Amino acid sequence: MFGYVRPLTAELKVGEYEKYRAVYCGVCREIGRTSGQLSRFALSYDTVLLCSVRMILENITPEFDSLRCPAHPMTRRAVLLPNSATRFTAAVFDALVSSNIADDLADERGLKKIKPLLLSPLASHLGKCAGRELPASTDEKLRSLLSELSRLEDEKCPSADLTSDAFGDVLAFLFSLGLDGEKADIASSFGFAVGKFIYICDALDDLPDDIRRDRYNSLRYGWGEYALDGGKVSPLVADSIKTALPVSLEPLSDAVEKLNPTHPLTPIVKNIVYLGLPCSADRIISGKARDKKEKRRSTEADNT
Repeated sequence: MFGYVRPLTAELKVGEYEKYRAVYCGVCREIGRTSGQLSRFALSYDTVLLCSVRMILENITPEFDSLRCPAHPMTRRAVLLPNSATRFTAAVFDALVSSNIADDLADERGLKKIKPLLLSPLASHLGKCAGRELPASTDEKLRSLLSELSRLEDEKCPSADLTSDAFGDVLAFLFSLGLDGEKADIASSFGFAVGKFIYICDALDDLPDDIRRDRYNSLRYGWGEYALDGGKVSPLVADSIKTALPVSLEPLSDAVEKLNPTHPLTPIVKNIVYLGLPCSADRIISGKARDKKEKRRSTEADNT
């Protein structure tokens, strides 16, 4: 995932923040157990939403323990203990990373193919790890959905709506795996809306860099010469995304209100949906996220 799906931590109660961080640590440990320690470096806080929604829908009461980890060896932290939701989240993470490497291997040419070639053993390993937890048909269906997204991108689709819908379909499928009835519908609504949100935010966040490097970006092909203004995202594009993103999040309002209100993780999910995602959107639209990224790159260049 991409780092856009987070709560507004200032509005979380102390106990809620501890639970939020503990869920992340629990998923991180699960990934280390199931697919190896290196996989943990690719993890982002986005996975907390998937794990939390699954726990609520499966009526799993979270259990925590105070543990140490290599990243924080001096202090103990609350950690979510393993359960079916942490195993599912780790498997979905493995499947996504594996499919992404496989797609890069198929799409890249020349020197750009070296990186996915080097990572192909990891892709195979993660795919096997995911296969132990997810239904047998998952890999074929996931590849089909990602293939549709790749087709749109290869054709230089100028519609951010179509491409974000395609990624929404990917997460809708993964969020609802193994569920049925209303639970599957709720999970699918979460996945689709979050997928659209992530794809649009990522397209906007990367727009100047994608144009500079001649990479595909739906906003680049949709807006053409009006995409940038003085090397930065043009006000026209920013204003259009400012209108589009709240619309993409509307299904989440219905889905989140169908969750069990007494579950200890529901307030955290509500914070992410009602406060965290709009805050992330504002940060991307305003350009603050890009400015921070550019500053970090500049500092890294100065230190080399």
